[in-house]
Amino acid sequence: MQKQTWDVNKLLVWAIDYFKTKEILHPRLSAELLLSAVLNLSRMELYLKYDYELNDLQLSRYKEFILRRLENEPIQYITGEAYFRKIKLYVDKNVLIPRPETELLVEKAKQIISEVRNTDPKIKSLKDDISAVKKEEVKYKSSKSLNILEVGTGSGAIAISLLYEAQFIDGCSSPINIIATEISKNAAEVAYRNARAILDKDKLSCLQIMNCDVVPYEDKEFADNFKGNIDIVISNPPYIRKDDFNNLEREIKDYEPKEALIAGEAGTESYSKIIKKVKPYLNKDKAFLVFETDPNTCRNLKGIIENEFVNSIVTVNKDYNNLERILTAEVNIAVHF
Repeated sequence: MQKQTWDVNKLLVWAIDYFKTKEILHPRLSAELLLSAVLNLSRMELYLKYDYELNDLQLSRYKEFILRRLENEPIQYITGEAYFRKIKLYVDKNVLIPRPETELLVEKAKQIISEVRNTDPKIKSLKDDISAVKKEEVKYKSSKSLNILEVGTGSGAIAISLLYEAQFIDGCSSPINIIATEISKNAAEVAYRNARAILDKDKLSCLQIMNCDVVPYEDKEFADNFKGNIDIVISNPPYIRKDDFNNLEREIKDYEPKEALIAGEAGTESYSKIIKKVKPYLNKDKAFLVFETDPNTCRNLKGIIENEFVNSIVTVNKDYNNLERILTAEVNIAVHF
């Protein structure tokens, strides 16, 4: 009897129908992404190679992926990769899967970085100087790079994206310096793996990944360098209330790290801890807090910040679904002394 062959077209049709009968979310997307990973092709390339026949090893791997997807395991964990803005990240069960909403957090941080650097008179003066002469005749070194602290970096998506998208001028010092902290040692290792794979040498030198809870309190060098010198704090911390956790989709609650999702009874516990621990490190003239949140915690978070920082300016931006998602606070520590 002649052995049955499976080309891309036949296999996709079968897999999509099979996922539909099993009520798997996004059956077409699941089938295509899993097969793309097996064949190391983009989804577009799949459609250009509809008649490609898979070998036994490829078929076996695709079958394994399908069985895992039937258990509602997220596609990103099955394939070991997730796309975020302009980068492709390695992900596993030690880290949250980056969400499209979190891309808005990066966009807001980029906006703040641009505004701060364009209004800094020392930096503006140096930029004017460099534009007046040939680059090779100037050794441009910013008198002050912006110091950014990202709390709970996970896969490194936020910190790495900020550096990957940052504009570096040839022969110039870094426009930003990022310290990314992560309480989970395994997650910190994932972030470091991604940073080395994605960033070039110059940009990698501007990123420090530290395994600690918010800030490394026992690190004297860190305290000496950054106490009173952090310009921007960015975080997408746990903000799911305990009572809401069981209402999440199986893909999330059964596979993603609970410690990166559940904040506590109120949903604001992680924010309160971050604010308390970073406060001594904030630039006393002006600093920014940029948090991802949701409608269940946003109002209470706004109140916490306004109680902690007198005369703070708090703004909230909505996400693609018109939900409160990105909270930004401009704070002035000096008024507290």
